Amino acid sequence: MNLDEMLDVVKKVDSDDVNLYMVHNVNSIKGRGYSVVNPTIGNTFKQQLQSIAQDELTRYEGCPQAQYNPTGTLDNVVEKAKVKSVKPISTLKEALDKPLQKFNFNNDSFNCFIYEFPYKDKNGELKSLLVFRRTKKFKSFKKGFIGYLNAGTFQKLKNSDMLATDEYIDFIMDEEDIYIFQHISFERIFNLRSKFVEKAKSVLSNTKLADKIENFDKLREEALDNQSYVKRLAKLSKGKNDAALFLEDLDATKKVINDFNLDIKFNEAGDKLVFRGESQVASFIGLMQDAYYQTLIGKHKGMDKRR
Repeated sequence: MNLDEMLDVVKKVDSDDVNLYMVHNVNSIKGRGYSVVNPTIGNTFKQQLQSIAQDELTRYEGCPQAQYNPTGTLDNVVEKAKVKSVKPISTLKEALDKPLQKFNFNNDSFNCFIYEFPYKDKNGELKSLLVFRRTKKFKSFKKGFIGYLNAGTFQKLKNSDMLATDEYIDFIMDEEDIYIFQHISFERIFNLRSKFVEKAKSVLSNTKLADKIENFDKLREEALDNQSYVKRLAKLSKGKNDAALFLEDLDATKKVINDFNLDIKFNEAGDKLVFRGESQVASFIGLMQDAYYQTLIGKHKGMDKRR
């Protein structure tokens, strides 16, 4: 379903059918799990959620779209991904089917809201659009106070473990497609950082890297300690990318190092590159990505970090 079709579904859904789910992330030895609560909400609130989703989807009409890229996205670009490519979604859907009747964690422990818009597809089967928004928490007020002014008297609210929502949404999905408006929120809700780390470690396990780069263990440690580098490395785990390609032709690599004034040296024998410190990590990862380029007409040189 495309974004226009999703907007049409949200517009036509009877507000009485709108549902709210509150999701609490659970970390265990088995990995990330979810606990879900499906509270009763009033008609006015349901209409408000529908209005928020409709306004946001309308705002993104006509925006350029691009495939989800772990290394980041440009402003005002809607990213797309397939539901099947995000493994935690199946676990979340199982939790949505079995919401908790009772829970023993605080209100401010919920990580995101999900607004559900049920609809029937062309075959008459009941499906749902799910809209996600990370929670807004009031933890900063736990040692302070929250209240309101009433007829000249300040009334303090007793509870501070509250949640809030606003007029924005982070992403929306149906059975197959995800449209992402807030890149970081999407990654945090599904804890994709841990997946990126796994993929980055797999890329760095290539024995050619350790064989041809002196002090490679230190380079590996520095790279895995930086989220931006981790994402760039994780992307190399897809397709036919080879992070060690730049080590197969050291003469060509030496030319790139010289042409782009990279702070990388060879050892005395000339058969290995030498890693000396943190300031070189970006250059080494750029070589792994084969990210250095020169334009054909203007001969301008650059580096494409999002390759």
